[in-house]
Order: sequence, then C-alpha cells, then structure tokens
Amino acid sequence: MMVLTKYSPRTDVPRPFGVILLLALIAIGLSACGGASVPPGSTNANYGQLDAQGNVTANQPDTRQKPENSRTRRTAAIPFKPVPNASLKGLSEPEVEAKIGAPEMIRGEGEIRVWQYRSDLCSFDAFFAPATEGSPRELRHMLARMRRGNQPISIQDCLDQVVKKHLARG
Repeated sequence: MMVLTKYSPRTDVPRPFGVILLLALIAIGLSACGGASVPPGSTNANYGQLDAQGNVTANQPDTRQKPENSRTRRTAAIPFKPVPNASLKGLSEPEVEAKIGAPEMIRGEGEIRVWQYRSDLCSFDAFFAPATEGSPRELRHMLARMRRGNQPISIQDCLDQVVKKHLARG
C-alpha cells in the first residue's frame, strides 16, 4: 500500500540570501544619492579649480546666508502719536490724507466716496459726503472691522494700527 504525502515548502528556514540582497540594493541606491558631498546651501559649481599643473585644488564652497527672520530682527521703535478719530470728523479729503496718508482703495457712488485703509489686523473705512449740494466732500462717518474673524475693534484702535502701518512704510 502506498501512502501519498503532501509536500509543502518549509517555513521554518529563514531566507538570509534574499534579505541580504535587498539590504545591499538599498545601500547601493542610497550611496548613489550621496555623490560629491556638498554642504547644504551651497553649489558645487566652484567646488574645485585646476591649478597650472592640472591638479584640482579644493576650496571652501560658498554658502548662502540664512534669511533674516522678521520676528527676530530688532528695529528701532517708530515714534507714534495717535490721531484721535474725533479730530477727523468734518475734514476734507486732502486734510484726512495729510493726517493718515493715502488710502489703499477708493470707491464711491454719486457724490459719496469711501476711502479704505488696511492694517494687518483691521480695515478702516472713511465715508466722505458734501455737507450741501455742490460743496466739497468732508468726512462724515467712520467704520472699523477685523480683517479675520468677527471680534469687535474700536475705530480708534484700528485707526492707530493704520497710522502705525503708514509710518512704517515711510
């Protein structure tokens, strides 16, 4: 009587050859990426130069300077004198421009003009209208709002931000 046995591959024997081959291929691939070692932030365009005898002389590669971080850079404080928002009411367009600078945007309809100023924090709108028909426009109303979110901000706080930004631009 003949007994048939089923043969299955052995799973108890580790396959070191395949693992070693895979690791060797990874190592070769990574070493190919290394190339000529050049420090970060430099180029290898002038890494070495030939002397009169044809020998390569290595020189220190030029490295880029790190950009200045605006948060770490210290600047002199700009003297700031607040412009009271109440002092702007009734002023003409040229008088307002002399006090807080040129607006970033002007829009209007008919005789009414709206000047918009922006800081990083808020937007300030100045509404100009003539007191009577045919007279020059004067500042009648002001609004302030946050640029992001809907937290309240006072007209004076926003105006201070706008004036500071205008002073910083010079």
